Order: sequence, then C-alpha cells, then structure tokens
Amino acid sequence: MKITRKKGEPWISVPPLGKQEEPAGLRALKAEISRRWGLIDLLDVLKDVAHVTDYATAFTSAASRTVTEPAVVQMGLAT
Repeated sequence: MKITRKKGEPWISVPPLGKQEEPAGLRALKAEISRRWGLIDLLDVLKDVAHVTDYATAFTSAASRTVTEPAVVQMGLAT
C-alpha cells in the first residue's frame, strides 16, 4: 500500500495481488457440489430462484423511465 496524491488529493494505491492458492474448504465444496449435481448453469439457478421467491421485484431501474413492465420481465425469466 502506498499513500500518494492524485489531482492534489490524498490517494491510496494498493498494488494488485498475485494469484492466490484456492482454499482447501472451497476446493472441497466445489468437489461436493460437482459430485451431487454435476455441472450447474448459474442462469438456470437464478431463474428458478426468481420464480420461487420473486426476488427480481426488489430491484429498481436506474433509468429515468421503465419501458418493460415488471410482470413481463418476470415472465421472461420463467422461459
């Protein structure tokens, strides 16, 4: 870590870390998930969770207006 100045203001510079060794616990978790379910498509998981919990309605648009109704978005997730 190095404290410098950028545009006259204090600036903290942190050099990037090198590649870290994967923790044994994470390696074991990945192996167990793979053993139980094989490959899992993350998009399919998100769609299923959206269908069951309706979590997508908790998000708001950053746009000044909404073109697509939330119900239409929810239907699109279900397909």
